[in-house]
Amino acid sequence: MKQISLMLIVMALFFFMMVVIRNRTTRNAFTKSDDRKNMLMTLLGQNSAEKSGDSLNVILLRRVNETLFRIKYVFVADNLFDLVKRLAIPLVFVIIVEAINLKFLHFPTVPIAIVLTPVSYIFWYKLLLKKRKKVFEIDFTESISSINGAISSGRTFLQAMDDYSRNNSNKLAKEFGIITRRLNFGDSPEVVFLDSWKVYPYKEYYFFIVAILLNINSGGRLREVLGKLQRSLANNTAMESKMQTLTSEMRMASKITGAIPFIFLILLKFISEDNFNFIFEDPRGNILLYYLLGSVGVGTLIIKLLMRKI
Repeated sequence: MKQISLMLIVMALFFFMMVVIRNRTTRNAFTKSDDRKNMLMTLLGQNSAEKSGDSLNVILLRRVNETLFRIKYVFVADNLFDLVKRLAIPLVFVIIVEAINLKFLHFPTVPIAIVLTPVSYIFWYKLLLKKRKKVFEIDFTESISSINGAISSGRTFLQAMDDYSRNNSNKLAKEFGIITRRLNFGDSPEVVFLDSWKVYPYKEYYFFIVAILLNINSGGRLREVLGKLQRSLANNTAMESKMQTLTSEMRMASKITGAIPFIFLILLKFISEDNFNFIFEDPRGNILLYYLLGSVGVGTLIIKLLMRKI
């Protein structure tokens, strides 16, 4: 049992290492929020978003607050029922796995709960984050088209944003309504749009904010800029769909290949319980188990890194 607990802890550490490596390899200077803030403020002729004289504790506290802010906007819902559902689904999954374990597998329950609970919430957070991004892309493309059409007909930018916020009920329209009200009250455009970017920290929205703020500060043909942004969004969507189609077979094959050893390991419990107990309880069998986890984990990590390069 102690070896099984140690194995589960090693799996959790390996999963955490995969997440850290993936974040480090996919992050670059242009996609970092602080670098984007600094670049944006430089373009606008303002001071840097992060002061160099801030202490390490202040910087860490700011980073923690920004992370909690992003998590809040992923889990937040329009009503109490959806909020409870989003928070309870990972716990329900853990309870179901524990019930199956008590009924058939008889692994130690406490280590499984300790490892599986944060892992399930991380996976659920990633799924909600991806779903929120897809909803944003659809609403943002529609909003750009609507705002650009209103500007072409003679409306100002604020009037076009206000029209979109009044005629639509999605979350982006509500955000545009907040922006319009704050600007009408006299708040600084830089502060208003940077606060809005914290709600939607996506590169498409960043380009939109840069175009608007540069137009406010230095003038320009906003209609042409929004038109180019709209065409760019359409091209990016088409390219991403094509990439997903071309790599779908490879991604599905990697998932099936990684799941096969674990499926056969579970089936071994019912086909040959002696061999199953040998793998988990005998030191010689533990070597096979560690090899299984290590080979599948390393292979999954390599495939993830290769897929991120496409």
